[in-house]
Amino acid sequence: MDYIMIERTVYDAMVVALKECRQMLTTALCRLSHNRRQEWIDNNSTQSILRRSQRSMATLRADGKIGYTLIEGKVYYPADEIGRILNENYKKYG
Repeated sequence: MDYIMIERTVYDAMVVALKECRQMLTTALCRLSHNRRQEWIDNNSTQSILRRSQRSMATLRADGKIGYTLIEGKVYYPADEIGRILNENYKKYG
């Protein structure tokens, strides 16, 4: 068995580069897999998640601040839109 000795700084740089490569590969694979199914959440569940009233949700829709679809008179929101709203309004306390 052969041993190769390298400086700690070189080893650490290699590990960082490998982690960055893995992250870029994961991101690229996620972009390529657009065929995943979009999850849709009904209005009542969305109201509970966002802690908004029915009127407040109607205002978000009317102002174009959240994407939605209507199916047989029922409102559904893409899970990605709900996540986006939550992230946009995130405030770190402490």
